[in-house]
Amino acid sequence: MHDDARMIRCLLVLVLIVASCSSWARAQTPPAASHSNAAVQDYDVATVKVNNTGSGSVHIDISNDILQATNVSLGTLLEIAFDIRREQIAGLPHWAQVDRYDIAAKVVDMDPQQVHDLSDDQQRTMLQHLLDHRFHLEAHTEKRTLPLLELTVSKEGVKFDEWRKPVDSEESNKGSMRVDNDEMTAVGVPMDRLIRFLASQTHMPVVDKTCLKGIYNFHVKWQREEEGPSSGLHDQALPTIYAALPEQLGLKLVSDKGPVDVLVVGHIEQPSGN
Repeated sequence: MHDDARMIRCLLVLVLIVASCSSWARAQTPPAASHSNAAVQDYDVATVKVNNTGSGSVHIDISNDILQATNVSLGTLLEIAFDIRREQIAGLPHWAQVDRYDIAAKVVDMDPQQVHDLSDDQQRTMLQHLLDHRFHLEAHTEKRTLPLLELTVSKEGVKFDEWRKPVDSEESNKGSMRVDNDEMTAVGVPMDRLIRFLASQTHMPVVDKTCLKGIYNFHVKWQREEEGPSSGLHDQALPTIYAALPEQLGLKLVSDKGPVDVLVVGHIEQPSGN
């Protein structure tokens, strides 16, 4: 069940889509509220078709006014729309976990500048509206006490640098995060980006307890255990992600329990006709 999410995080490390859905107001506290005063825009044209190819390939492309998804599950769409991990989604029926869909959606009635100015929250709201309209989704978020990981600074202190603007140089790499097999390199990113990366690797909610508020450069190499030796990604000479963090970044993950946002699906239907 984690394959879709892993592929999408590798393909779309910088893509987040978002949400505060008025049609759910009766049942939902949105994970994040938009800070923009602009009116929420819906996708004007959307088609949803069942994908029965049996392919293991998943593709999602969300760029400005177009959403194109191929062979994607509803669980993956909910992850993106609510900015939440699959393990934090409850009440999703079996068909919604295994059925795959091809989705094409486009915003028509919006000029290029308006599209450019859409916030992440507004984009997530658009995807939530699409799920509401085509799958009749009713959901709400609630806090539950669950196992989690806390990211703290190790006793040796941090081993990475705060990002500084290069002298006489472009800032094109600022905000970038690249994951290439067993290596992650980030330039000028805040701690929440590292938290997201660690959650994807540990399959656990991760809470930031570092009190680090700047933007930083990170580089870490770790042993990708989950794929197994036959994948070619399992380098036993490398440390696990838990050992790599204190060795390479001066950070550590500590097991704990605490309140975690859970998206509870109360109702969802197979898609209505196009």
